[in-house]
Amino acid sequence: MSFTARDLRYEPEKSFPALEAFLRQRAQRYLGPLQYDAEEVDLVVNHVVERLVTLGLLGGGDRQPETVLDRLSEPQFYAFLNNCVRHKAIDRLRRQHRQMLPFSALQESEEYQGEADPLGEVTTPLWGVAPFAHPEEAALAAVTQQELRILLKHCIKALASAPRQLRAVLQELETVGAVDLAREVVEELQAISITLLPAETPLAHLSQHRDHAYKKLRACLQSLSSNLAVVVALRLTEYEALLSSRSNEASGEIAISIQDLVSQGLTLAEVKQGLRQLTFEGLLNWHEGDEVVHLDAARLRRLARYYRVE
Repeated sequence: MSFTARDLRYEPEKSFPALEAFLRQRAQRYLGPLQYDAEEVDLVVNHVVERLVTLGLLGGGDRQPETVLDRLSEPQFYAFLNNCVRHKAIDRLRRQHRQMLPFSALQESEEYQGEADPLGEVTTPLWGVAPFAHPEEAALAAVTQQELRILLKHCIKALASAPRQLRAVLQELETVGAVDLAREVVEELQAISITLLPAETPLAHLSQHRDHAYKKLRACLQSLSSNLAVVVALRLTEYEALLSSRSNEASGEIAISIQDLVSQGLTLAEVKQGLRQLTFEGLLNWHEGDEVVHLDAARLRRLARYYRVE
């Protein structure tokens, strides 16, 4: 039984079995040596299903706005789903391979990794970097950018309680060319009777307002993320106050039990998976089997800046 994007939007009960069968078959194909691991197959399938729900396509009906996926032809939509499955399967295979490597082979330098700047993502065109080999690649890029744009706009609007910080961010957006995003934020805040500082208002200590705003934006984006490593990074940064209270100790370091991270919907297995990813990216020095995570001020600063699009 075939299905279309419209079927998933308006008739999810009828079309879901066909969707699940398609995703499962593609997952088994791309997972290779993991194709008989039911847990891995389910993880890939559930990932794509959750994405469709988040985008408002699966069961969204008229309650959710249309996305670029609704405008794809049936072959393009199937190709899009296939691409999503392939990307997630490759990610799972890479994670499996990483777990088999010694820790020394996984370390990467801070200079190579850099610091993720949430504002940097905004300057990428909505349709990504052309040209694309297939229409579904353009659709995938567009959906990812649309999701991040919505999240970032939400977080910027939350700065309305700090007018100078909001103005500093709006100025920065205009400087980097994200004029449309800045205008949307202003219009939506004005629509709910939020009074903004005039654009020509001089800001003393501009860099300080901007730095405070960026810190809030990063925390907001992290709190809204569905990326497991980002969620674990946010949980770890919640211990910053504890580290500050011990700043006079010789070690300048705190040890956090991984059991303390198991909360707010995170299982122990998920916490460990997130820690493995953060360790792979050079943000932690944690070994499989360790019951504690050691943090110092430098690591906390990097974790507070960590963000990845799912």
